Amino acid sequence: MASDENTARQADIYDEKLGELSDFDHPHNLTLLHQRGLLQALELAAGASVLEIGGHRSGALPWLERHHQVVGHGVDISPVWVDAHNRLAAARGSPTTWTVASAEVLPFEAGSFDGLVAFDVFEHVSNMLSALREAARVLRPGGRLVCHLPVADIGGSFDGWQRRRDPADFAARQASVGHYHERLPTRLQMRTRLESCGFDVLEVRSFNVWLQPLHDHRFMPWLGKLRHRGGARDAAGTPTQSAEFPRQTASRHQKFYATVVLPLAQALTGADAIGARLGIGGSASFVAMRSGR
Repeated sequence: MASDENTARQADIYDEKLGELSDFDHPHNLTLLHQRGLLQALELAAGASVLEIGGHRSGALPWLERHHQVVGHGVDISPVWVDAHNRLAAARGSPTTWTVASAEVLPFEAGSFDGLVAFDVFEHVSNMLSALREAARVLRPGGRLVCHLPVADIGGSFDGWQRRRDPADFAARQASVGHYHERLPTRLQMRTRLESCGFDVLEVRSFNVWLQPLHDHRFMPWLGKLRHRGGARDAAGTPTQSAEFPRQTASRHQKFYATVVLPLAQALTGADAIGARLGIGGSASFVAMRSGR
């Protein structure tokens, strides 16, 4: 797929997926709990400058504003989401600004940021090495990057079972969210790419092992359909958003789920920690530091 064709395809996919921002104070799935831990691994001081690449529905910057008093910036290839994030920031009285830009050509000076967040982003870009070099360039030496992405080595995981059971259905589901497994790196390849682009990798965490993806990727969509039955949906089955821009506060249902149900789900998925320690999972997260070299 040509670079410009891929960029247009990715933007089109996510232009159609408006919805409420993720609330890291009231996470509605186990992925958000995992990503909140990654945000904490940034180890930011008050007033730190943080860049998020490819925000989509991410509530990472609002959470970092509330808990670490950061100065936020964001880039996304979707004009729809850039507009939504800027309007949401204005509504909450935040100076955070979003810009339409590619991860491969970031519109910032070298050493501009203390931290960088990229959740489920690098698998979408046309040239991952260019994006990683840009991430390293705009971080100051010692600044941290946290990222999460699906990986190619999914054997032994729930994703691996799905791919073996029905390869065509698995590929179609992945393509519907802009994932093309033939282009994904393995965990080791991703670590090597980060290191070759100016990062010291501090930690690699496997994720999406067995029970957690059943909860997040099967049970939660089913529950969403049940809650929003009769409502309009896009081609991927996501409820469409009728408001002018997405909400950024948790609903009563989300708060109840985060407080009561999710801890139970977390306890039931305790076995996944064993698989993660063995390097099993459909995705992986990386905590890396911009080296001083």
